[in-house]
Formats: sequence, structure tokens, C-alpha cells
Amino acid sequence: MTDAGAQSDKLGEVARLASLMADRILEAQIMERPIPQEQLNALVNAAWLLQDHDVPWPPLVEEVLHEAGRRMNQGETAPEAADPKPEDDGALAGLTRFFSGFRRR
Repeated sequence: MTDAGAQSDKLGEVARLASLMADRILEAQIMERPIPQEQLNALVNAAWLLQDHDVPWPPLVEEVLHEAGRRMNQGETAPEAADPKPEDDGALAGLTRFFSGFRRR
């Protein structure tokens, strides 16, 4: 297998895992269960990786991230986020910057 083919397979796996993570987050929201911050961070990191390699986001990933961005832009706190840590402000700021580039018009 070529390097490009191996990289494509790996990015496909990242997209698949990101879809599974988005599904877990959406299910938690529907069931009104807490969403661990680590899960949301993992989804954002996967989306960044896919974006960096010009791989389109799976539809469910896009939906979950846009909803999270909408909530952040409206200043809503995330009551479903479990155990937010004050020292995690860097991740929150990075997430806000990330979402600002993907606002739907």
C-alpha cells in the first residue's frame, strides 16, 4: 500500500471514529446526560485533523459541532458538560476560535 493510500485509510478511520463520538454526544444530549468535556475535545481535535487534510466532516460531526458552536456564540453554558475545569479555559478559547470560522450564513 502506498503512503497516500495508508494516510487516506487512517483519515477515513478518524472520520468514522469522529462520527461515533458525535453520535455518543448527541445521544447524551437527547437523554439529558452529562457530556464529558474530554469527548467534546476529542471530537473537535478530530475535526481539526480532518480539516487540515481537506477531508470533509461527516454530517453528524458537522451537526454536533455547529450546535456546540451555536450554544457557545449565544453565551449558553453547557449544563451537560461534566466537571468543567477552570484551567481548561485554553481549550474553550481554542474551540471558540475554531467555531468562528464555520458560522453558517
